[in-house]
Amino acid sequence: MNDYRIGFIGAGNMSQALIAGLLDSASVSTEHLSAVDTVPKALTPLKERGILTGVELPLAVRERDYIFLGVKPQVADSVLPALADALVPGQVVVSMMAGVQTASIEQYTGHETPVVRVMPQTLVRLRMGACALCGGRAATPENIGQVRQILELVGSAVEVNEAQMDAVTGLSGSGPAYVYAVVDALADGGVRAGLPRDTALQLAAQTVAGAAQMILRSEHHPAELKEQVTSPGGTTIAGLHALEQGGLRATLMNAVLEASERSRELGSS
Repeated sequence: MNDYRIGFIGAGNMSQALIAGLLDSASVSTEHLSAVDTVPKALTPLKERGILTGVELPLAVRERDYIFLGVKPQVADSVLPALADALVPGQVVVSMMAGVQTASIEQYTGHETPVVRVMPQTLVRLRMGACALCGGRAATPENIGQVRQILELVGSAVEVNEAQMDAVTGLSGSGPAYVYAVVDALADGGVRAGLPRDTALQLAAQTVAGAAQMILRSEHHPAELKEQVTSPGGTTIAGLHALEQGGLRATLMNAVLEASERSRELGSS
């Protein structure tokens, strides 16, 4: 059991998912967690798991080593002054806010406070997240390494430059939604071809899960793996031709770019 003492400001979907994954990792205990939110109903699932909860922000900061910011970027200006007042030296602020740069947070917390910016996914609930992180001006390699260890309890984590964080948001931060849309469409195709809905959905979801594991475990590029299941004049090439006609690749690339740009807009608003 690691002695991670973590507080969460904001108990939305991302915070809920991260807390669930951390608890299921058996490396973080409930007595070392606390969470606050202005909506008491959002705290109910956490309270039921024995986590200290409340509506007053200092509750998430007091006696905590890491304070995770899980609020919307649009309310950052109202939350950060209160956070700054509650902080004590040695605490690390971990921001999950899309688009908000570490320098913007440091304007409130002071340049001596370590700030680490992260982009997790709701997949951390299953401990299968693909997360990224970067450090602010005062964040030491040790600070960044410790936050990375926390994220690696719920999946994988990579360190990037802060200039790359908007791209991370557009790719892996929003990525699960793209995959859900693809699985839904594949299942619809199966239904259109004559399969029962539940059968089509199970086959589509497991196909995507298996293909993703094949990419992660194989030394081959996805293009090579695609070639391995594509016979001349066969069914797969016929389906791939339809995907090219529909512009699937360009559409997915544009989705990442649009989401990345939106992340930049949120950070500058």
